[in-house]
Amino acid sequence: MAEKKIIVVENYPKTIESLPENLQEVLHRARDIIFSDKTLHNVKMSRVITKYLRFIDELYKIVEEHADISKLDIETRRKIQSKYNKFKMERGAEIKSIRYITREEKHPHIYENADFSATAIKNSIREGETRAKEVLRIRGEE
Repeated sequence: MAEKKIIVVENYPKTIESLPENLQEVLHRARDIIFSDKTLHNVKMSRVITKYLRFIDELYKIVEEHADISKLDIETRRKIQSKYNKFKMERGAEIKSIRYITREEKHPHIYENADFSATAIKNSIREGETRAKEVLRIRGEE
C-alpha cells in the first residue's frame, strides 16, 4: 500500500497564543473551536480502512490461489478485479505523517467565515496554498 504524507492548512486554529480579552474575541475563538480541523477522526478512520484493505488483500490472495476461478465468467472476474484495484488505489494508503500549518489571521473578525462567495473561497484557498508553500520552503521540504 502507498504511504501518504499529509499537510493540513488550518483555517480555524486549535491553539492560540493568548486568551480572548473581550466578547468579540470570545465569539471569534468559539468559531475557531466549532470549525477546527477534524483530521484526528479522519486519521482514525483511515487506519481502520487500511486494516480492512489489508484483510481484503489477504482474502483476495487466498481466493486467487485456492478457488477455481474458471467457474466464474470472464466479466464477473473482470468486475471483481476492477473493484479490488480501485479500492486499493483510492483507499489503500497508510498515513505516515501529518503536518499542520496554521493560517495567519492578520485582522480576525467575527464575520470572516460568513462570506461563502466564490471570490472569498478562492481567496481563502489561495491564502492557504501560499502559507503552505511558505512554510515548506522555510523548512526545506518543497
